[in-house]
Amino acid sequence: MRDKFSILIIFLIFGLIGAGVYSNIMEQKSVDHSKIPAKVEDDSAFQRWITNLKNKDIEISADDFKLLEKVEIYNTKWMKVYSIEESGKQEEYDKIIAEHKDVKDVVFSPSERIFLDYRNISRNGYNSNEVHFYGLRDDKIIDARILDCSIRANCIFDRAYFLDNEVFVITEISRSIDKKDLTTQTCLPSESCSYSFKLHLVDLINNSRLIYESKPFDAVLDELAPEL
Repeated sequence: MRDKFSILIIFLIFGLIGAGVYSNIMEQKSVDHSKIPAKVEDDSAFQRWITNLKNKDIEISADDFKLLEKVEIYNTKWMKVYSIEESGKQEEYDKIIAEHKDVKDVVFSPSERIFLDYRNISRNGYNSNEVHFYGLRDDKIIDARILDCSIRANCIFDRAYFLDNEVFVITEISRSIDKKDLTTQTCLPSESCSYSFKLHLVDLINNSRLIYESKPFDAVLDELAPEL
């Protein structure tokens, strides 16, 4: 009798665990990714960014962004991974972290173990249209080109900020064209062109990047960019 009771308890435990896992999966599937998540919209950095745009006569709100695509972020072609235990790597890591502190357009995670360098210049082997991700996760140093954008589309990364140590946002302004389209006529940054903002929501744990695009607007990038 006792054995039957023990078996029943075990089945009940596994049943509850299974129900919990199923509930979590269903909850994740039910999340509406078509709009910018509330955790982004409610963040003070996003609100400051939107307010700054409105002050520059660009009327865009969170509701004007729609999901463009979802992609994975880790690409071994553009990533180097080292163990912090390797000889000299701790010293190298400390040096690189120190060199990027208090640098304009370089932002650190709350833990200050990771940074995003989105400067619109060529630096340390990275081009102006590339975001450099560098930092320590567990005992691994990750050095990666986490994101790039189309020069043909006159792209500029204008903001980056962390929501927590594993999730961050990068915003980009670029022409409203498909970066794979080589037939679209060139429009110089000194000319009035149709642009849109793209918001990249990166989740390191789930290896995902959600890309949201705003409604288009006309602007002269050379005039707008210094004010972003």
